[in-house]
Order: sequence, then C-alpha cells, then structure tokens
Amino acid sequence: MQLYRDAMALDRHSGGPQQKMSDGAAFLWRSELAGHPRDAAAWRALYDYASSALPRPGSGLADLHVILAQAVTGEDAALDARTRQMEGRYPSGSYLPAVARGFAAFEHGDFSGAIEALAPLTGENERIGGSRAQHDLIEFTLLKAYINANRLEEARRLISARRLGASGIPVAGLAAVH
Repeated sequence: MQLYRDAMALDRHSGGPQQKMSDGAAFLWRSELAGHPRDAAAWRALYDYASSALPRPGSGLADLHVILAQAVTGEDAALDARTRQMEGRYPSGSYLPAVARGFAAFEHGDFSGAIEALAPLTGENERIGGSRAQHDLIEFTLLKAYINANRLEEARRLISARRLGASGIPVAGLAAVH
C-alpha cells in the first residue's frame, strides 16, 4: 500500500483520468485478490474521481475500471446506470455489462453469480483491449470466485488454460487448487 500511496494515489499519479483510474483500481483490486485488506478510503476516492472525471462511458478499458470501483464501493445504482449506458456502445457488445454483473455479484458474496457472469467470457478478454494486467482483473476475479465457491476443479481448469507469462497468480487461497 505504500507503493500505492507514493505513486498511484490520485494526488500522486501524473497520468490523465483514464490512466489514474485504471492504475489505481487495478492495483487495489489485485492486492485484495492476493489477500491484502481493503482500503475503503482509496476506493471511495477512486469512485468519486470517476464520477467527476469519467461520468459517462467513453472508453471500454476505462469503463472496466470505473465499473470495478462502482461495484467495490457498493454503488449499485450508479453501476446499473453505467451498465445500461454501455449496452450496445462498444464493438465488444455485452462483454462489459457482463463483467459489471460479475463484479457486482462477487462483491455481494454471490460467487456462483460471479462465475455465471464471468466464466462465459474466458478467452474473450481481448475484446476490450488493454494488456494482460487488465485481463487478469477479470480472470483472477473468476478464479477467486471459484475458490470461494469451493469449485476447485473449475479453478484448476482455469489455471491450466492460462497462457504462460512472467507473472504468477497472486490470488489468496490458490494453494487449495494445487
């Protein structure tokens, strides 16, 4: 979290609105999936920032991080409104609205609902662009939902289908899968 405060917090980040949103949300979410405690104040700041700097859908990649902040902060009405605004807006079709449903279900502790929304998207992350870091947000959320739902065989299949890469899989509970 010191790295977040030093380099990615809104008052320290030198990038534009989309970069601030994507870097901040990605870092915070990945740290939580790895087992670190939630920084509710940092999430609230990101949500408030997104509400003013990125109030409407405009870029699928930025919207991915905005909907994540909306889900984490429990802003269900804002998430529903943005999801409706995204419907049919992007070439990726219903991909981002499905991700929004998956994030919201995960945050509500409905891991089966998160799996139902996110599992069909496996292998389609390129539809929103971005790098593997952004795609990992979705894949690692699905993996954590499998673990939390004690659906370990499906978690194993997801891991085995994962493309090789330099990064490991920083998701708490992963030892139960191996």
